[in-house]
Amino acid sequence: MLNFILETDVLHFACWKQELQRERPSKNPSKMVNSLMTENHSLSIEHILTHYSLGELMCCEQNLRGYCNTSFAIQTLQAGKPTWYFLRRYKASIQEEEILFEHTLIQHLSQFADLRVATLQLTREGKTYLKEPCQGFNQTPTFFAIFDFLPGEDRYTWINPHCTEMELRNSAALLARYHRAVWNFQPQGQRKEPDIQHLLPMVYDHLTACLEKPIPAQLKNPIQETLPFLKEKIDQLSTAFSEPAIQSLPKLIIHCDYHPGNLRFDGEEVVGLFDFDWAKRDWRIFDIALALFYFTTEWECKADGHLRLDEMEIFLSAYQQNMRTTAEGVPLNEKEQNILWQFIEAANLYVLNWTILDILNKTVDPEEYAMYLWHGLNTAKWLHQTEKPRLVLPT
Repeated sequence: MLNFILETDVLHFACWKQELQRERPSKNPSKMVNSLMTENHSLSIEHILTHYSLGELMCCEQNLRGYCNTSFAIQTLQAGKPTWYFLRRYKASIQEEEILFEHTLIQHLSQFADLRVATLQLTREGKTYLKEPCQGFNQTPTFFAIFDFLPGEDRYTWINPHCTEMELRNSAALLARYHRAVWNFQPQGQRKEPDIQHLLPMVYDHLTACLEKPIPAQLKNPIQETLPFLKEKIDQLSTAFSEPAIQSLPKLIIHCDYHPGNLRFDGEEVVGLFDFDWAKRDWRIFDIALALFYFTTEWECKADGHLRLDEMEIFLSAYQQNMRTTAEGVPLNEKEQNILWQFIEAANLYVLNWTILDILNKTVDPEEYAMYLWHGLNTAKWLHQTEKPRLVLPT
């Protein structure tokens, strides 16, 4: 029997944590801000544009919603026509083969009329990314890419989205179309992150590493209190995923970050999908579990960490209806449906691992990351204590 050690009086944290959520402004092309890639970086946006045939820089605005890469909305003027693009400076730890993996995936997806993705602009040398050599104290090259600017509205982030029923259905339908598009596809390059089965033991290692680091008590204490429970849960999931019946489930190039903040909306229609830099080969059911975690998990007050089961069923039903049986994919089978709850538990641990890695490797705002940390722990507790629902899905 798993024991979850969590002081009940800390659950009030979720009731006022919304006050800690610092709004990350959406890309607003009307706001014109001149900026360098970073304050201490010698490569300006103007310099980057000399490697492209996109015209002269008119204005730019940094997108502060991302956590890993540095991104800007930029406007250029060419032949008297202003055009907006999305410029990304990749994180320092990125490897070139990972960019190649992401970019060949995007180029593949751009062939599908029913998948609106941000296409890549080519450099003057005909490449999808720019590689700037090491400079100064940098021991690795810096990579950049410029994407078309998708239309539509940035309506949500990954934090506490509450989509309408039609938005849920349309988002699930888009995920099904994405899975059909990549069913038999293998990009060039490789994402270095392992699949969820092999990543789970690393989550425990990262948790224990946090306890050895001088981090604020509001971050260390929750980890220390819940570590025995998390260790047993990780072992339990690792054993379940190693079963031959699970090993045979469909694998494909999953998006791995499919949430409302990575979609563009026009009304209740989804008109754009972006951020493929977390994509990797893994179980299809894990991609769906991640989507359900992002779309349906509550963040507010005592309900923090609870899944809205009615929304979960709406999403899954729409996915099934759009994932018709063809050579390019099949609906969720019985084995996938039976193991879904455990994969949602793994999805929560996957996102919790992102929080832990940031705490380990960055200077973070303790209050902001305490919110993320408690959200993951509350979700783990609720998933463990809640009886797996019986779902009746279309076949």
